[in-house]
Amino acid sequence: MRLQDLKCVVTGGASGIGAATVQRFVAEGAEVCILDRDLPAAEALASELGSAHFALELDVRVESAVAQAAEAVYDRWSRVDVLVNNAGSELNKTYNDTTEEEWDRVLDTDLKGPWLLCKHFVPPMVERGSGSVINISSLNGLVGFPLSTAYGSAKGGLVVFTRDMAIELATSGVRINCVCPGVIETPMMERWTDLMPDKEEAKSMLRGVMPIGRMGTAEEVAGAILFFASPDSSLCQGAILSVDGGFTAQ
Repeated sequence: MRLQDLKCVVTGGASGIGAATVQRFVAEGAEVCILDRDLPAAEALASELGSAHFALELDVRVESAVAQAAEAVYDRWSRVDVLVNNAGSELNKTYNDTTEEEWDRVLDTDLKGPWLLCKHFVPPMVERGSGSVINISSLNGLVGFPLSTAYGSAKGGLVVFTRDMAIELATSGVRINCVCPGVIETPMMERWTDLMPDKEEAKSMLRGVMPIGRMGTAEEVAGAILFFASPDSSLCQGAILSVDGGFTAQ
């Protein structure tokens, strides 16, 4: 019960890595607020987990909505101990086929969103002198891939954003760190393989790029996020943790 009685906020918490993180946090004793654009799914998960948990609809790209969500959460709880910036938007297109609207959608969700969440949720943490923020980047934020200019740019920016914030927050008592998942079996991965001519061949290719010979699971990534949420990571500030089955070790 490493998160006993902690108040935790997870964006994009209704599915994939976010949902696995919510479930792991609850199992470790936390109370969780799920922020997601898919409110019915978020509310269903919160209801399944018990009355101590709740869900709010949120588009992380919109500052007024983020400010309203922060006000609602702090009105209910008075404090937030852990913020997980997990909400994300993917895109698989070459740089010259990417439209301006697609570029803005990905950058606004994957990079602007975490900044807005930090802007509105972190200052009360600083006032209290404690808290942990975990940004969820990607393997695409560490190494280059084809068809990844928008997504990779956003996730790479999130890595540097984490480091910059870590220096700003270094003496505040608030920690901020980053998890970079590799190829993980999630709805996002399913959407990507749906675009391929042969879905099973695409999945086989993804398993092949992982040195361990398989894709990771959302639950495995949630374990890494739990580490940064818990006091076990008390000396980590601006750390970037690859959870990628050895890909970046090559």
